Amino acid sequence: MVDCVPNEPLSAIEAAFEKFVPVEFSPQVRQFGYSIFAAGAATAYSTAAGIGALPFQQYGQYGQSGVYGGYGGYGWPGGVSTSPNESTPVNSSYVLGPGDELTIYIWGRVESVLNVQVDRNGEIFIPNVGTIKVWGLTFAKAEELIRDQIARVFTGFRTSITLGRLRSIRVWVIGDVVQPGALDVSSLSTITNVLSLAGGPTKQGSLRRIRLMRNNQLVTEFDFYDFLMKGDKSKDLRLEAEDTVFVPPIGPVAAAIGDFKRPAIYELKGETRAAELVEMAGGLAPSGYVPRLQIQRFNANTGREALDFNLLDFQQRGTSDSNPIIRDGDLLRAFPVDPRLYNVVLLEGFVRQPGYYEYRPGMRVTDLVTQTSAIPETYLDRAEIIRLKPDQTTEIISFNLRDAWAGKPEANIELQRLDRVIIGSEYQPGASVILSGYVKRPGRYAIYNGERLSSVIERAGGFQPDAFLLGAVFTRDSVRQIERAQVEKFVAITNENLIAESAALAASYYGGGPGAQAALADVRRDLLRTLTSAIALGRLTIHLDEPSKLKGTPSDIYLLNGDSLYVPQFPSSVLVIGAVRNSGSVLFKTDETIDYYVTKVGGSRPEADMDQVYIVKADGSAVASFVKLRKIEPGDAVVVPFSLEGKILWTPFIKDLITIIAQAAIPIGVIGGLLRH
Repeated sequence: MVDCVPNEPLSAIEAAFEKFVPVEFSPQVRQFGYSIFAAGAATAYSTAAGIGALPFQQYGQYGQSGVYGGYGGYGWPGGVSTSPNESTPVNSSYVLGPGDELTIYIWGRVESVLNVQVDRNGEIFIPNVGTIKVWGLTFAKAEELIRDQIARVFTGFRTSITLGRLRSIRVWVIGDVVQPGALDVSSLSTITNVLSLAGGPTKQGSLRRIRLMRNNQLVTEFDFYDFLMKGDKSKDLRLEAEDTVFVPPIGPVAAAIGDFKRPAIYELKGETRAAELVEMAGGLAPSGYVPRLQIQRFNANTGREALDFNLLDFQQRGTSDSNPIIRDGDLLRAFPVDPRLYNVVLLEGFVRQPGYYEYRPGMRVTDLVTQTSAIPETYLDRAEIIRLKPDQTTEIISFNLRDAWAGKPEANIELQRLDRVIIGSEYQPGASVILSGYVKRPGRYAIYNGERLSSVIERAGGFQPDAFLLGAVFTRDSVRQIERAQVEKFVAITNENLIAESAALAASYYGGGPGAQAALADVRRDLLRTLTSAIALGRLTIHLDEPSKLKGTPSDIYLLNGDSLYVPQFPSSVLVIGAVRNSGSVLFKTDETIDYYVTKVGGSRPEADMDQVYIVKADGSAVASFVKLRKIEPGDAVVVPFSLEGKILWTPFIKDLITIIAQAAIPIGVIGGLLRH
């Protein structure tokens, strides 16, 4: 439960702690316990008790400013009561004073009902009896005195005395409170009643050392935490006229954040150890990890340091080192337990009740997958167990579910903790994908129907530190077949055009006659044949990321049988190809543009069309606009098209060629080899 008043600004103490906590814990950094005073208390009291406007109400400061005296709430919408319940019977220890009203019932030989008020002299008047001084007497003593005085005049009677309307008293509330000053309150009022009338302590005021002063002497010191945490109001004493309630500045504070039941900032009193602060915070939540708590603290105003300790050692063995002293400004953090289940096996695929099941020693396939688990499309002739081996590699064990049910030992395999048992569909048996390159555990992975890319990457342990995710190549057989048909069509059309061009051209850059033109045509045919044999089709452009970030994005695609993902190593170079003097790779340099890399390969050739330069990104996408203003990234390829006589013929050919190569995910090195010719 978050300890705050809606839209309340942070106090200086809260802001100081918030600097050092993760963003997700920011709502927990609130001072504990004070919005109980923040219920518009003053107006409620003056209306209910019939008392005139309080000093600060006359200026509208409380109501208009919207200032709350609390430190944050725990769901008490009414806050602390601003006035006592005057219909509650007054106990015998109540001390009478001027303004109190008594009702005296007399019956027997004499019958009468008298309403008398204690006057300024502290006396009441009873006809035929006279004045009786009751100021300073408890209600019990006054009742006895009145009965004795009446008995001196009358006999054979009985009496009953009750308190009517109670007097008002003036008290002072000063110190770090929202509205300090003098208050006229009911004589039944306690410390908490008048604090609430004054708006409560400010966020710089103490909740744990509230002092009641009477005649310049300390009567009691009230720790409001006793009430908030234990319900103890034994020191919430009733006030007398001219009493002073003093709220000193707040003492040392420490924050408890993370997996506590009641995370907040708490005021410390005396020597406080970690176990006490944990108790103030309501104890650890069920998700809190007891063997590791951490204190983050300031070290002699020179820096900050962390101190890890095992609270379990203190709870079980009383080890003092595992219960360190909490200092002013400390931040105690409780971490969550490992959320993963370890004593389980996972059943996936085409069964009635997929999910996690408790692992028991000696558990076998038929204990997990019974004949009643099957559904009509369950594939019985082949199922798989995916097992993580001690060396962190993955093993896939195939078995026949039909044979397992028949009692064949070789099929009814004994399971291990964390095994994944995957039951396929009759319509899609044994689907798998391949992960290669810079993943932590490359290899072939069985997949179930509907599994996504992020899931299989998680199974592979994620990526190696130097993996280049932008350059990842994801290929799919169905896409490869479509693109292969497109390339073959492109090659056929280009061959037809070459035959027609050879007959029509009379000259070219490469020579002055038909022989040179024929040689050029042969070169271009050779290039087409090399392209047809070397190009790798079937690429889907995806934006790869860590599995936790990939989930829920368009790139977290459903996997199909035969899919392949290759993750290259992070590159340190940029490839420059096309109409340049020496196509090749150039070492990447931060903040450099295209001109730098073209210069590094000897510059452009005379036939280069520098206005049509474009960039092929590592993920296969192309950038053709404002390329000279763009920053080059590692793994990029700078493509400089040709521009010559015959550019009507040659340039479109090269551009089409480069586009297909880029979309088909042919390695950048192969592109360079093709275009050096």
